This record gives sequence, C-alpha cells and structure tokens, in this order.
Amino acid sequence: MTPRITVVGLGPGDPSTRTVGAQAALDRASRIVLRTCVHPGIDDLLTDPRVSTCDDLYESEETFLGVYRRVADRVCALAAETDGETVFAVPGHPRFGERSVSLLLDDSGDGGISVEILPAVSYLDIIAITLAQDPVQTRLQLIDALDLQIAEADEPFSGGTDAIDPTRGCLVAQVYSQPVSAAVKNRLGRFYPDDHLVWVITAAGVPGAERVAPCALWELDRQPVDHLTSVWVPPLTSLDAVRSPHTLQRIAAHLRAPDGCPWDRKQTHASIRQAVIEEAYETVDAIDDDDPDGLADELGDLLLQVALHSQIAEESGEFALEDVYEKVNRKLIRRHPHVFGDATAETAGEVVRTWDAVKAAERVAAGKPAKGASHPLDELPRAMPAIEKARVLVGPRKGEPTGNLDVSVIEASGAAILAAVEAAIEAGVDPEQALDRALRARFAPTPQAMEPSRS
Repeated sequence: MTPRITVVGLGPGDPSTRTVGAQAALDRASRIVLRTCVHPGIDDLLTDPRVSTCDDLYESEETFLGVYRRVADRVCALAAETDGETVFAVPGHPRFGERSVSLLLDDSGDGGISVEILPAVSYLDIIAITLAQDPVQTRLQLIDALDLQIAEADEPFSGGTDAIDPTRGCLVAQVYSQPVSAAVKNRLGRFYPDDHLVWVITAAGVPGAERVAPCALWELDRQPVDHLTSVWVPPLTSLDAVRSPHTLQRIAAHLRAPDGCPWDRKQTHASIRQAVIEEAYETVDAIDDDDPDGLADELGDLLLQVALHSQIAEESGEFALEDVYEKVNRKLIRRHPHVFGDATAETAGEVVRTWDAVKAAERVAAGKPAKGASHPLDELPRAMPAIEKARVLVGPRKGEPTGNLDVSVIEASGAAILAAVEAAIEAGVDPEQALDRALRARFAPTPQAMEPSRS
C-alpha cells in the first residue's frame, strides 16, 4: 500500500478555528506528527499516544532550513513504516510560510508517498479581523521576516532584494526574536520614515493572549516578540512614499498629465535634451568634490531625466520606463557572463575582453557593422565633446591609470591646449569642429588603428 500523508493546519492558536476537515483527519490518523508542540490550542493532542513531535530537531541543526529538511525527512520515514494514514500537523496554515511542507512535497515525490494538504485558517485570516483591514483593498504584501534578516546580513550587497512597495499594506510574519525584529526594522527603514507607526501583533486570535501594540518603526526592536509575532506596516500615501522608485515615476506622470504642470506638459525630448548633459556635469562635480550628499542629490536629478524622457516616450507609444529597466538589466546580465553565466574571468583584462566580445556579438545580431568597419569617431556619441573623443581614442581604457600626474607636466599640457584653442578662435575656427576634423583625419577606420574605450 502506498504510504499516505495528510498535512493539516492547526490554525493560529484558538482550538475553535481548527477546521472540520483537519479534525476529521486527526481523528482517523494512525500516526500524528507535530512539527512542534510549542503552539497554543493543542492540549488535546499532547496527551494522544499517536502523537510525536519534531522539537528535538531544533537543537541539532544550525539553521531553520536545516531543521525543516530534517523534519520533512522524518515525516516521510515515519509514513513509510506506518500502516494507514500519517497526519503531519503544523501551526497555522500548511501553505503560509511553512517551509517544512514545501520540502515534504519534494521528498514525497522521490519516495512514492501520497501527500494531501487540507485547507486551514491562517494567521492572515485572524489578523485581517484583528486589524479591521481588507488584504485586497490594501493590496497586501506578505513578507517572511527571515528573508529580511538574510538580506540584512548581506548588506551592503542586498539592495533590491526586498522589493517592498510602501504604498501598499505590508505584513511581516515570523518576527520571533529581537535580532529578527532589529533586521526587520533596518530593512523597512529603507522604505519608510523612522517615525512611521507600525503594529506589533502577538498571538492573534488566541483567547486571553492576543496583544496588539503600536510603535514607531525605530522602536520596533525594543518591543516584546515571540514565535507568534507579526508586524503590520500600514501603507504610505503616494506622495509620502518618497523613498520608493515608483513615486518618482508617479510624479513624472502626474506632472505631464492634463491636471499637472503647464511647463512640464510642454516639454519634449529635444527641449530637455540639454538638461541631461547639465545634470550629468553636476553629478561629476559632486564626485570630484567628494560630496556624498551632493552626489545623492545630483543622481536624483539624473533619475528625474530618465523618468521624464520615459514618460514623454510612453505618451507617444515609443517605450515606457519598464522598457528602460528591461534593456539595461538584460544588457548587464548579457555582458557579465562571468557573473551570471558559465564564463570565467579572473582579471580586469579578461572582463574587458569578455565585455568587448559580447558587444561585438550584439552588433552582429543588430545588423550593425563590426568594430573598425566604420570610422572610430562614428562609434562614439556625436554629442561627446571633441576633447573627450580625443582622450578616448588616444588615451588608456577606462579604469586604467591615466599616466603622468606630475603637476608641471599637467600645467604645461594645459597651457599648450589653451594656446591651441586661442589660436583657433583667433583664426575664426570653432575649436570643437577643428579637433573633430583632426581626429577624423588621423585615425583610419580599421580595427588595428585604435582600441576603443569600453562604453
């Protein structure tokens, strides 16, 4: 006979919320395995001779994932040696944050074990009533606190892993200890103001034990928590969610809308073209000034240009901001096969060669001429200043040493360049145009003529 496992949820902790189906499965079971006995409302099971628990496994593994793997293995092993039905009973709902059930499904398929999962009342059902919140209307986001803790441990290289939208309600489950609540506080602080009011909910729906306490986000790790604690984070208004990239997109769209700003509505790609260049220069100034606050401000201005141009393009059906994200993300993944694929690049030089090889393949796929088939100047941005074009064509690659840093040499070189510019102006010649023509005359359109800078 094929071993059978029925997975039931014991509900959030009130025995009255245990479903009829779950109780029927418990009544007829040959064996009952509890993931843990540390859960309210299961006194009737603790004295049942058919019941065993997996609590001993929590002391034998360093991580919860390791514990849950051991739990899944044990349940499958016990089911294989049991005549009749084995019930695996877990707190809450079997499919809400219950990783042991997911692992059990994986193991059971390999062992030829039949698994049925029964519906249950989840903590979300109870919390929706406790908070008088409609999960659909608040566009609820469900987050596992353990995921936030992992992301916090990976700082400063975990940006973008949370993907929290602060204009939607957010429920963080399994905030079971002070270190976890501290990590949750820090991760939420990337999106919400420190004084944003959150609600700490413990033992939701458990008679005589339920606690609901508000606190400022910065105080979250000072609140009492346990294995039955969740945190409700109310949504911000669209204009208060100032730490979200979606807000910038919304603002750009509103500025361009019929009820938006008259000046912004009149703009075109061409009319704000110069703003892109100016904002880029101001960003470089902040970098040169070693001004972190100024750099953050100027990078924001650059992002505004991206948002405005994307909004203008969307209105004419050209592209949307999401297309911009897709293009740059695909490009970065494609050009870094040594990070996101199977290629190997151990040195900066190998990375550059990989990058150039991928770019060459992209040009072929796009039907563009190969590098060197056209003049090197034509492979650089037309709007790039001529002096920068000269630096690219005759200078080192980006990221490599720039050469002589002797002050006297720098001053002499600057004087020579200035004298050349003055001579051109006195002769009635545009220095930019003159240098551009000189570069075009000097460099032949062959791959051997130059090694273009990585762009």
